[in-house]
Amino acid sequence: VAPHQGYGPRDNLFLPNVLESYGGGSLRYFTSARTGHGRNKVCFTHVDNYSHGLILAERALYPDSPALGKFYIVTDGVTHPSKEGWSYLWEQINEAGKEMGFPEIKEKYPYPDWLLYPVAYLLDTVSWLTGMKFKLNVFNINVLTMHRWFSIDEAIDDLGYEPIVTYEDGWKDTLEWFKQNWLAKYNEKT
Repeated sequence: VAPHQGYGPRDNLFLPNVLESYGGGSLRYFTSARTGHGRNKVCFTHVDNYSHGLILAERALYPDSPALGKFYIVTDGVTHPSKEGWSYLWEQINEAGKEMGFPEIKEKYPYPDWLLYPVAYLLDTVSWLTGMKFKLNVFNINVLTMHRWFSIDEAIDDLGYEPIVTYEDGWKDTLEWFKQNWLAKYNEKT
C-alpha cells in the first residue's frame, strides 16, 4: 500500500520544501502545454488515510485473499475538489502559500517547461560532476508539470478502503498546523 503525495501535520518533506521556496521567492509555477499550462492534476493522501490503508491491508492478509500479491495506492479519493479524485497542484500550493501570508504565486511569471528543461539538464550535469545539489532538476520539472492522480478502486474493492479524513478537512488542518508551528520558525530564519 502506498500513498500519493502524502501530507499532514508535522510533514517534513512536501510542504516544508514547497513553502520554504515559496516564502523565499524562488518558487514559480511551472507550465506545460501537455497538462494545460499550470493546470496539472494531482491527488493527495492525508497521513491518517495512508495509515488506515495500511491497517486494512494488514487485515487482508489471510489465505486466498484477493489482496495477496497486489499493489494498492490510497489517496483522499473522491473527497478532493474533483469527484474523479484530484486537485490542481498549483492551486493547492497557492492556497498553502496564501495561508502563510505569502503573495500569490500566480502573480509571478510562470516558467514554461520548454525553457526549464535545458537549464535543468545543465544543472543535472553540474551536479553529477561536482556533487552540488540543485532544486531545479529534470526530476522536479517532471513531477511539477505532469498529471499525477490514481484510481483507488482496487483498494476500495479488495480492502474496503475509504478515506477517513476528507481532503478539505485534512488540508485545512495541515495548513493550520503549519501556520501555528512551521511559520514562526521560518520567519526566525529569514
